[in-house]
Amino acid sequence: MAAACALLFFCAMPAAAATGPWVPSEAYLVMDAETGQVLLAKNADEELDPASVTKIMTLGLACQKANGDWTAQLTVTHDDVHTLYGTDSSHIALAEGEIVTLEEMLYATAMASANDAANVLAEYIGGSIEGGVAAMNAEAEVLGLAHTHFMNPHGISEDGHYTSAGDLAVILQWAMQQPGFAQIFTDTNMYTMPGTNVHPEVRYFSVQDHMRRQSSMYYVPEITGSKIGYTDVARYTYACTAEKDGVKLICTVMKSDLKTDKYADVKTLIDYSFAHFRSVTVTPGGSVNVTVQGGGEALGTLQAAAPAVTVLLDTSLDESAVSFAAQDVSYTLGDEMPQAAFSISGQGAQEDVTVTADLALDGLADLLAGAPTDDLPAAKVEAKILAEEKGLRVPIWLLIPAVAACVAFLVLRMRRVKATEHRKRLRNNAK
Repeated sequence: MAAACALLFFCAMPAAAATGPWVPSEAYLVMDAETGQVLLAKNADEELDPASVTKIMTLGLACQKANGDWTAQLTVTHDDVHTLYGTDSSHIALAEGEIVTLEEMLYATAMASANDAANVLAEYIGGSIEGGVAAMNAEAEVLGLAHTHFMNPHGISEDGHYTSAGDLAVILQWAMQQPGFAQIFTDTNMYTMPGTNVHPEVRYFSVQDHMRRQSSMYYVPEITGSKIGYTDVARYTYACTAEKDGVKLICTVMKSDLKTDKYADVKTLIDYSFAHFRSVTVTPGGSVNVTVQGGGEALGTLQAAAPAVTVLLDTSLDESAVSFAAQDVSYTLGDEMPQAAFSISGQGAQEDVTVTADLALDGLADLLAGAPTDDLPAAKVEAKILAEEKGLRVPIWLLIPAVAACVAFLVLRMRRVKATEHRKRLRNNAK
């Protein structure tokens, strides 16, 4: 449910077949960063070693917990450092007992891809490295990721540690919504980490992705943020956001055999997407019957008009490629708004996907006002709160049952307290 409310639309993951340009990387996915609509895909569900793009989940959870406050001081533990011995992995030479800030560890993980800093973040998230990894897997489950499992917070290759190009795109879309994540993910300025209680030397972190360095021959100005990864097993992995002419994309590429393949594939996929897709708003007409449930009872039925939906279509397609499936739905008070489903027929030009958009339940307040008060007082009070949050009008008398119940409870509580005190006084007098 948490994943659903975070996105405007949810799009079904595509099958393994590729749509779009051929590139040599094992798997990729390109999707609309705002709606999640899948545009291009190849082997998007294949479970592959992610290498350091693992850190997107670690960073996202740390930003979620911090909620914009990065001032927390963290102490580097024995496990943060010593579990990496012999792995020949990227690090910033943290030392046991070193005191660092959360902000420093976020930038070290994002920019320097420091595995020791990722360990520190995992402990911040879950109390221990193992607890942080458990939180990563729990979030993957919440997001509905069927092809992801983490064994560590940094991406060193090991059995049981995997994700897919499709799941990775969803993780990045989710992470971009966490407080402050976009700031560190898109920052191209050099970050300065001052000396600490253990290391007086200043540390400097900068963007490692050549596709975001203006001085590089591989520079792509449309790429706004990225995370790169590499291990001998995973080969080259990549996840980025890109934007051009108001269209925002997420692109993930996994198992590129060569670094130059990775650069070429990402550029090919992004250039193709910006050249071949345009934003189209479709107003399909039609309506859906919505059965409103509350207090274990059906309160009534509303007729909701199909909402307008904005999708990205290949330039060879028109609005007829988008169809509205008018299926009746049920809505329980307090849940997320019910949704209407739209199907996009890619006709070989793009992925066949299903997108959804929230239905507008006009008339909900009037429906609740007309329901029998005595039968469903709890449901009606809950509905009033919900309606007020959405700016709907509900008569104030719907609160009366709940207020009366609270008053009765307080009166009964006071009587019990007085009776208890009276019995105590009698016992004391008897002594």
